[in-house]
Amino acid sequence: MSDIFQEVEEDVRRERYEQLWKKYGNYIVAAAAVVVLGVGGYQAWRQYDLGQRQQISDRYQAAQALAAAGKAPEAETAFLELSKDRHTGYATLSKLHLAGVYLAENKRDQAVALLRELTTNSDPAIASAARLRLAWTQADALPRSEIETILAPLNGQENPWRFAAAEVLAYIDFKSGSRTQAEADYLKLSQELEAPANLRQRAAAIAQYLKANPAGSVSTRPTAPAPVQGSPSK
Repeated sequence: MSDIFQEVEEDVRRERYEQLWKKYGNYIVAAAAVVVLGVGGYQAWRQYDLGQRQQISDRYQAAQALAAAGKAPEAETAFLELSKDRHTGYATLSKLHLAGVYLAENKRDQAVALLRELTTNSDPAIASAARLRLAWTQADALPRSEIETILAPLNGQENPWRFAAAEVLAYIDFKSGSRTQAEADYLKLSQELEAPANLRQRAAAIAQYLKANPAGSVSTRPTAPAPVQGSPSK
């Protein structure tokens, strides 16, 4: 008897499924098609986007090579085009390189304007690198108080850029004739264990020279900080 009830129950269930399919089958097929097309479209877009990013990466490296080879006008054109690209990471890094190219071409005003713009960037590494380069660029043109204002955000106790900022101020002390203070500044920097090794070595050499040559001259400006390296945000 139970078998009969089971068969009846299965028939009723089958009939309900058939009614549902007749009523909603077309919608189910359409929804499945949308899912399939969506997945396929996403994969196609992803491949296209990866290809575009690779092309931009190649252009960025080519622009770097032009700058390294001293071909400033060509590098300027290349970085300027990249700075307008929709891939924000490469655009921002290209602006930082472009500022360096402007300086190489003695286009100081353009470099300063671009660096000031980059100091407001949302990426702390980009903003800090731009701030440091701006300070070095203006070190011979602005009073110490204005350079201190530029560098102020880098002076936090945990900020990794604080030693590089201190080096700019040590240079300003030397440039302004405060040799005793400059010697103390460089000596302190040379003893900062958390500072980069090359900065400590440079500071130690300058402090030693200033001590041995109280009236001598020395170039205490290091090479301008290179633009931030690494994979740009994409």
